[in-house]
Amino acid sequence: MMYHLTEQDNQEKRIGRMTHYKLKSGLPIQVRHITTADAAHFVDIFNHMGPDSRYRRFHQPLVNPSEAMIWREAERIAQAAPGHSDGLIAFFKTDDNVLVPIGASRYISISPGIVEVAMSVRDDFQGQGVGTLLLQLLTEEAHKAGIQKMVGTIQNSNEAMWAVMDRLAFPLLRRVEGTESTIEIDLTRRTS
Repeated sequence: MMYHLTEQDNQEKRIGRMTHYKLKSGLPIQVRHITTADAAHFVDIFNHMGPDSRYRRFHQPLVNPSEAMIWREAERIAQAAPGHSDGLIAFFKTDDNVLVPIGASRYISISPGIVEVAMSVRDDFQGQGVGTLLLQLLTEEAHKAGIQKMVGTIQNSNEAMWAVMDRLAFPLLRRVEGTESTIEIDLTRRTS
């Protein structure tokens, strides 16, 4: 999938503002880096994920989690130490000019040059390329930052996530372990 950036978007990206994209479906979205003020956005994304999406993302059912637990996790993600983590959040602008958070991807350092990656997209925006765009952008950001490897765990039955992985510009190593697979994305070389 190709996404077009204007020079204005490139300048805004460098200073932390929204970057505008049009997905293959024609859906216009805006993406920016995660900030310490994004906890409420993470809670909103989580609250718009059904039981299946939550299970695929968190590898556990998370049936009726407490608001306190949801907020604690959202604040932990938003407050992650700069230089130790990075991430992107995507928004859709409604006809009323309200920015609705629709997905986020992030990584957190687990050792020098190696980061763990995670991503969530709210149910009503899945299947439109949001996750693909976020992960493509995040792998590029990590590559530019000198990170050598991204790792993570994906359920073998999560076909949508495997489709996203197949679209990355970096080689992927998959190790099947029961119902899940661990992945390694090699950011030191490109596949295309």
